[in-house]
Amino acid sequence: MSGIMKKIILILFFILFTLGASAQCNKPYKAFSAFAKDTTAFLRYNFKERTDCYKGKTVAQVLTDLQLTPKSYVPIPSTYKNKYSGIYVYVDNSYSAQRIENPKMKTQYIYIYWPELMDYTDLLKLIRKYDDDVWVQEHYNFFKNNIVGEVSTK
Repeated sequence: MSGIMKKIILILFFILFTLGASAQCNKPYKAFSAFAKDTTAFLRYNFKERTDCYKGKTVAQVLTDLQLTPKSYVPIPSTYKNKYSGIYVYVDNSYSAQRIENPKMKTQYIYIYWPELMDYTDLLKLIRKYDDDVWVQEHYNFFKNNIVGEVSTK
C-alpha cells in the first residue's frame, strides 16, 4: 500500500468514527429538580434532546430516568393488524386525544417506540385485566424488559 492510500484510509476511518460518536448520547442527564418543577422542560430535554441515550435500553431504564410516576399509558397503534409500535406514557392525569393532536398543549407524556412492531395479543389481555387509563405495577412489569427503539416527546 502506498503512503497516500494509507492516509486516505486513515482519514475515512477517522470520519466514520467521528460520525458514529456524534450519534451517541452526548448530553448529560438532568434531574427533575434541575428544572424547577417544569415538567415540560424536563421531558423535552431528557427525552427529546437526549433521545439517542435510550436506544437499545429497556423501558425500566427509561422509567427510572423519568423520575415521575406514570399516571397512565396508551398503546401506539400500527397499520398492521394485531401489532403496536410503542406506548405513550403520561405523567399527568389529563391525557386525551386532544393532548396528542394539539401541539400547543404542554407535553406531559413521552413516546416510547419499539425497534420492531410488537404483538398486541398479550397487551390486550393485560388491558382487559388492568385498564390502561391508570398505571399499575402490572403495567410496569409487562413493559419493563421491552427494548427501546426511540424515545421522544414530539
